[in-house]
Amino acid sequence: MGIGDRYERRAPLAVGGMGEIWEGTDTRLNRNVAIKLVRPVANGDPADARRRFYREARVLARLRHPGVPVLYDFGQLGDGDLFIVMELVADAVSLRDLIAERGADTLPVPWVAAIGAQLCAALAAAHRAGLIHRDLTPSNVVLAPDTTVKILDFGVATALEYAEFSEITRPGDIPGSLLYAAPELDGHTKAGVGGDLYSVGCILYELLTGRRVFQDESPVEEIARHREEDALTPAFVRDDVPEPVERLVLTLLAKDPADRPAGAGRVFAALLPYVRDLPPLPGFHTLAGTDPVHMYARAVAALPG
Repeated sequence: MGIGDRYERRAPLAVGGMGEIWEGTDTRLNRNVAIKLVRPVANGDPADARRRFYREARVLARLRHPGVPVLYDFGQLGDGDLFIVMELVADAVSLRDLIAERGADTLPVPWVAAIGAQLCAALAAAHRAGLIHRDLTPSNVVLAPDTTVKILDFGVATALEYAEFSEITRPGDIPGSLLYAAPELDGHTKAGVGGDLYSVGCILYELLTGRRVFQDESPVEEIARHREEDALTPAFVRDDVPEPVERLVLTLLAKDPADRPAGAGRVFAALLPYVRDLPPLPGFHTLAGTDPVHMYARAVAALPG
């Protein structure tokens, strides 16, 4: 199955209602790639979605950070689907799968800090370039075999237009990413840095506790609780989380964006002191001299301003 005369799809990696991800081949350069097909929602403006998608793809193509896969190509297919061709992150494990595999055996705090610090380093670079992710979840943040963190799906959310929360009535209507969305993103507020940071708070909370901030059988009720309730401290689940880390996570989950940290770089700096004495993580390895957290620290230090 080809995309134009250059890319061949080999094996599906993920399929959802709004798109597909394939492992593929760039036949011109003979290299493995990831191909993301994005299906804008039917009730949106296709021309507007395409313009926003192209604008962000061009910015993403110029972004160089070890935590963001390189964008090689993008465009539109004859059926209206948009596509992105990116660096293939081989053998990576999503944070969603990592959390599920560990179950009640929650990650050691140093590893939560290491993963969170890398995530925020990559976000800091993206935000500096003017890119907002809008759709961060444990499913699109992955851990490579060498323990480097990669953020997937930059530039995709801009082509999708979710229904207003007030119009959502059935569980099947809920994109999973809305369970990680900031409470101010009600369909009328423009996504910003604060929204991405709220999602980071949700991810860190889940890494620490093994459960979402508000775990509810009804997705509609769970989304409402993000607007109406304060999160329980992770100490209700485990007693080994340092108080500054708990405070950081709860600050990220503040209802008012103005009460959250000033930027992803600040969160990186707050987590970095807790990245120490990392115990072995089964299935992963870090090569001597290539500590990914401190490699990402150099990337943060290189940011202007």
